[in-house]
Amino acid sequence: MSKGIEAFKCSNCDAPLAVSPDDAVITCNFCGNTVTIEGQKISKHFVLTPTIGSGEVQDKVRKWVGRGGGARVTEAQLRFVPYWVESMNAATRFQGYKRHEDTEYYTDSSGRRRSKTVVTYEPIDGRLNEDRSLNILGRRGAMFYSFDEMDKALKVTKRDITPFKFSTITRVEKRPVFLNSELSDEDAFEIAQTMVSEEHRSRAESGATKIWDCKTNIRKLGAYLLHVPHWMVRYQFGSETYRVGIDGHTKRVLKGEVPISTGFRAGMFLLSIIGLVVGSVGAQFIYWMLVGSGLEALAFVLIIVGLLIACIGTQQSFKISSEKRE
Repeated sequence: MSKGIEAFKCSNCDAPLAVSPDDAVITCNFCGNTVTIEGQKISKHFVLTPTIGSGEVQDKVRKWVGRGGGARVTEAQLRFVPYWVESMNAATRFQGYKRHEDTEYYTDSSGRRRSKTVVTYEPIDGRLNEDRSLNILGRRGAMFYSFDEMDKALKVTKRDITPFKFSTITRVEKRPVFLNSELSDEDAFEIAQTMVSEEHRSRAESGATKIWDCKTNIRKLGAYLLHVPHWMVRYQFGSETYRVGIDGHTKRVLKGEVPISTGFRAGMFLLSIIGLVVGSVGAQFIYWMLVGSGLEALAFVLIIVGLLIACIGTQQSFKISSEKRE
């Protein structure tokens, strides 16, 4: 490790660095300087520029939650999530067979028309060759609220990336937080290779009965580190705290928790009562009406359905929040 990293100081501005034992690439929260754990500068470094600051985030959350504007933001943090964008050429050759079953008709010795199943095997010798670009999250098994939605959004917004420049970020938010990457470029490329190889094999198997040989050769074309802005917001409504994840580039709410309204709770409670009525009084009445007709089982079905409705209604009436997207 270089002297700067050993001392947990930024080699560019001498500010303290937040470093964990798992970090492979470190970004300074005070100047944006980005280096490997060995102290090597990341030359290919890009960012999706943030377009929404903390003030606008608070207004957006209040309007998005609604409920008379009673939401009070207690925490709003702009975090930059690291991705490795790995480009490669993947060439796969596979061999196997596809089983076919055909029906053939013939006339037997007594003149009767009969049929038989004829099985044939079609040899398969195929190839796949394509250039691919994969976004690999730079955190090992680390999940955060609304990550799945941000991952989908990145596939659309990646065309808006620009070279990393700390000053353009601080014009939007003075104190951004950069999550360090726990993956090196080599780690990310290894993961990308595995993903593409498995995908190619799956595509080969989809058109075959059996694949006995499948080999993929992958050639790296390039890679760069990409930081993606993500707002993690917590707000209070009444006595409860809720979370919202906002795309820092598109300003879109990726996913958020909203309080369950009193009307919704009342509706679910009413539904549970209806379920109990159907499951008890109604089923008993129908049972006596159908006794001896052989349809008594219908009453038991109604009891089960009624109890299920009651359970669902009761469960929903006690929920404090639901999730929605913008």
